[in-house]
Amino acid sequence: MNDGFVNENDLVDYIDKKKYNEYNGNIKKFLTFLFSTDIDKSLPFSAKKITGQIKPDLYIEHKNIRKYVSLKKGSGNSVHQEKISDFFPFVEEVLGVEQLNNLKLFHYGDDTLNDSGKQRYSASECKRKYTTEIQNFNKIVNQKNIINIFLDRFLFVGNVGNISVDVIYHGTKDEGSWASKKEINNYVLSHNFDSNAIHFGPLNYQVWGRNEKKCAVHPDRRYVMQVKWSSLAKDLNTIRKGIHNE
Repeated sequence: MNDGFVNENDLVDYIDKKKYNEYNGNIKKFLTFLFSTDIDKSLPFSAKKITGQIKPDLYIEHKNIRKYVSLKKGSGNSVHQEKISDFFPFVEEVLGVEQLNNLKLFHYGDDTLNDSGKQRYSASECKRKYTTEIQNFNKIVNQKNIINIFLDRFLFVGNVGNISVDVIYHGTKDEGSWASKKEINNYVLSHNFDSNAIHFGPLNYQVWGRNEKKCAVHPDRRYVMQVKWSSLAKDLNTIRKGIHNE
């Protein structure tokens, strides 16, 4: 079992069927954030893992109020993965053909829009070769009326199901940082995130496996996109400290 699943189990087991005063200081702060004045210290909390590919990993319930949590741990967090056969039509629907073509050029990295090029380039080579197209895409996708559509797909709702994450939590039962969907959206909208790669605010787009030399063990990974939020822990700490409001 990977470390992420172990961490989910630890957090759920620790929270489930206990009352407020039985928790450590970190979890008390987190539950206070989740439920605010609705906490009854005489009543237990319940916590359950959620199966499937939807964005929430677990929910915490108290007094018939349910909060959905996306749980992360460690660095280099991959927050979304999807076949391009599903993602590309979504991009075209939201941004139009021109921006889809800019994305395809970066994704395929072979000077074509249909994966038919003879030579394939690395991610760093693509950033140099397609600088104008990347800048064009980033300028459009990071507009305030568009970015939240992609944050929903990558972080909160996903492309499967319709249950939305209320809070993203990074850490363990003993130490963590967190922020609500609203806080994260406000944070992303209030900052300029500069990158030479395709990005959605602080989230960077990549190909799961470019297979430049056409000899990969898993060649199908070339047709899967990933989004990573490498600065997740740092950004959640920034939000919690309120630095972005200063």
